[in-house]
Amino acid sequence: MTRATVSSDPYVFFMSYARTPLAGARPTKDASDMALEQFHAQLCSAIMQLTDHDGQEAPGFLDKRMEPGDFWEIRLKQALATCRVFVPIYNSRYFRREWCGKEWDAFARRQRLRTRPYTGNAIIPVLWVGEQHLTLPPVAAEVQYAHPDLGKDYLQSGLYGLKQAGRHAKYRSSVWALAQMIVKVAQQTSLEPCDVELFSDLRNVFEGE
Repeated sequence: MTRATVSSDPYVFFMSYARTPLAGARPTKDASDMALEQFHAQLCSAIMQLTDHDGQEAPGFLDKRMEPGDFWEIRLKQALATCRVFVPIYNSRYFRREWCGKEWDAFARRQRLRTRPYTGNAIIPVLWVGEQHLTLPPVAAEVQYAHPDLGKDYLQSGLYGLKQAGRHAKYRSSVWALAQMIVKVAQQTSLEPCDVELFSDLRNVFEGE
């Protein structure tokens, strides 16, 4: 099979997520956050195999990988202005975080400004927990998160649930299916970059919904 070509945009996808608060003064990372970093690495590895991305930067943006001294908000907005696909990680905490709602707003603004004919939505949600644990705000409820290639187990458990239950084969097949979806959507939508000034007044689109 011929590998797909993705243009020289720095990021194929932007991973939007809510950090898990540390318990008390404990300095160690939460297990879910460590699993999320592993998922990001696995997703990037799969996308490298599915595309001809040059690998000078990871194909997916994750803010935990920013270098010391980076201007956090500026880097986030630059990534949101150029990434091809927006990948929100759904758990109950995600929809209660202000910046998650603002990141969604930024990408949605880009989509509304597209000049090419509409070819689909470039938001691909990932269920981190099973759908029964989620209450989606209206803006998220409009976006399809189920897919035949992901199956019922994914819907019931989410990626983190599959990993914690030791269902490694199902977890790996779900990651591969998500990577293929991201590459396909990146090609189909070909979303144009925008000026970061578009994001000067971002709002939390989850708030009050």
